[in-house]
Amino acid sequence: MRTNDTYDHENPKRVYYLSMEFLIGRSLANNVVNLLLEPLVEKAVKAKSLEPLGLLEEEPDAGLGNGGLGRLAACFLDSMATLQLPAMGYGLRYEYGIFRQTIQDGWQCEQADNWLRRPDPWEIPGRTSKWRSGSTVPSS
Repeated sequence: MRTNDTYDHENPKRVYYLSMEFLIGRSLANNVVNLLLEPLVEKAVKAKSLEPLGLLEEEPDAGLGNGGLGRLAACFLDSMATLQLPAMGYGLRYEYGIFRQTIQDGWQCEQADNWLRRPDPWEIPGRTSKWRSGSTVPSS
């Protein structure tokens, strides 16, 4: 909230980064550290007799890019945050990520990567407005 107040007061130029891919990786461990929740999580893991690394492995990796461009987009956003630049990243919210591949009887078989099968507690919903391709966006 302080950040938005500062931006409103200072009115700086802002960066809006649009990418078709964001290869952000898993976010649970980063969010635990960034929110200073390590002592609380350690206590909860110990109370439930869980293996901390095993718990982290339970988080699925959203397949929202296949490497280069997705990783680059994530690095740009990370750098802008580190430099405290007023920036926002935007992307498409794909229903399915990159497909999962298996080889069966010598043939490649693809299955959709249903990365949204469980709710993501770190996802911040945006506007719910939708427009069909080719339609005009109403001015506000």
